[in-house]
Amino acid sequence: MTTGLALAAPWETLAVCLLLLVAPTVAVLHRPAWWVLAGIAATLTASLTVADGATAYAIAAAGALLHAVHAWQWSRTGALSLVAASAITAAAAGALSAGAGLAAFLLSAIAIAVRTGVPPLHGGVSSLCERAPAVQTQQMSSTIALVFLHLRFVDHIPEVAGWAPWLVRYGALACILAAIMTLAQRDLRGFYRGTTTMHGGMLMAALGAAALGNFAAALLVAVTVGLALGGLGMVITSLEERVGPVQYRGPGGRAAAFPVLTACFAVFGGAGVGLPGTAGFVADDLLLHTLWLQSPASTVAVILGSALIAVATLIGYSRTFLGPATPSVAPDLALRERAVAVLLLALLVTLGVAPYVLLVPADAFLRATIPAA
Repeated sequence: MTTGLALAAPWETLAVCLLLLVAPTVAVLHRPAWWVLAGIAATLTASLTVADGATAYAIAAAGALLHAVHAWQWSRTGALSLVAASAITAAAAGALSAGAGLAAFLLSAIAIAVRTGVPPLHGGVSSLCERAPAVQTQQMSSTIALVFLHLRFVDHIPEVAGWAPWLVRYGALACILAAIMTLAQRDLRGFYRGTTTMHGGMLMAALGAAALGNFAAALLVAVTVGLALGGLGMVITSLEERVGPVQYRGPGGRAAAFPVLTACFAVFGGAGVGLPGTAGFVADDLLLHTLWLQSPASTVAVILGSALIAVATLIGYSRTFLGPATPSVAPDLALRERAVAVLLLALLVTLGVAPYVLLVPADAFLRATIPAA
């Protein structure tokens, strides 16, 4: 039962989701069919506001199908992965309707793993990162909503407690394996694929840790991943529109030609690895404190994975932007690109300085709507 109009819906979380949905349309002029964009926005809003879990998951499954329709022209692998995620999400809805709470929990976790690209389920997300980062950013918007549904409807069910440690271990293992793979990449798109997959593992570990009742870590990790990696994907897209595919063995030195773009890449990349003053720092702190209560070994694995991704981020930054200056006749970020980047960065900094802006109302909503044990 809700406790007043202020808790009628998770408006702050919904606002972040809708922002990520429309950001690529403005920043990189990625314009899907209007009915697809409107349909995804409608499913996002409906899934976060309905009170019945089975209905919310069914709506989320429909949203994943719309993402699949949108992704089809760029990546068949990505589209089929989203179709699979839709089917799994629909199965979670059916499990909830039948009162099978544990099955709903496991199906929901698998659907999130597919949507976030956790190894070995990373084929679809890796393809989207390679072929259509804008589509990947948009599907991350409804992935955040799916995480919220998981926290609201299935994460608190008593019988899932025994599975939570396994989810933590799986996420931690995926995190470190993906980080090692990222270090082996030799181009900027490869780095983006790898860091996206690594953060998917981190989110899975956070979902397992959330079974302790700490919703804040999982939700803030999901939002940070969406904002930081969504911004990073748009920055990489903007750069490659100007200079073509970026190989590490090729020329660097682009900082002089694109100073604003360089700064945006640095901050988005930094936020993804816990840069102080950003949401990434608070998310990592909350996650590690919560993980330590369940599995010190998994905590060390996540820390090591984060450190390796930080190294990979520095490598990508230095090989792309530092070194002897490479002249370019292409302009720096356009006004529309700067506006979106500034808005996403402002949210990352705001949540880094005042995370309660998102977490307090979300936590109050979740605790008010979750039935007492």
